[in-house]
Amino acid sequence: MYKKIISVISISILLVLTGCNISGPTGKSGGRYSLKNCKSGGKELKGLRVDKIVVKKSSHKMYLYSGGKVVKTCPVSLGKNASKGPKIKKGDYRTPTGSYRIVKKRCHPIKYRALYLSYPNAKDRARAKKLGVHPGNNITIHGQPYWNRDGHGDSYTLKHDWTNGCIAVTNRDLDYIWSHVGIGTPIILQD
Repeated sequence: MYKKIISVISISILLVLTGCNISGPTGKSGGRYSLKNCKSGGKELKGLRVDKIVVKKSSHKMYLYSGGKVVKTCPVSLGKNASKGPKIKKGDYRTPTGSYRIVKKRCHPIKYRALYLSYPNAKDRARAKKLGVHPGNNITIHGQPYWNRDGHGDSYTLKHDWTNGCIAVTNRDLDYIWSHVGIGTPIILQD
């Protein structure tokens, strides 16, 4: 009984900390990804290096650049309220707009893998302070919830903005991003 209560509390805390909605079209989230054999910290990089990422929120596209040329385009889902403008505060379900960097990569039991952005930047913090609100944090590029681990629901998830402010891509696209994007890579989020 206590193990079940602790498990429910642990999952609830994890959901709050991850910053993204994980339920599927049926409202069920399913299981968890195994973290076994998931490399991060640079050992996962191979081949071509992406040197810039641009996300155009209005077209729901992510462009990966190397040497000034687009090497891959990925469809994305954004925060539930992404169409209402840039992220202002914690809990507004908006995706930020601005210039950031990839600051951390982490294998994730709920979101498959996650690349953390340097949000909030100084401009975001100043705006939030002026408004007397918390700017939020833990904005990531992440994969699909476990119920969609095999991609069967990509057509559903890519037709909806469903995150709490993060940028969601298919797991297949995230595998490519994971292998070609290093820590420190600039990312520009445009309306």
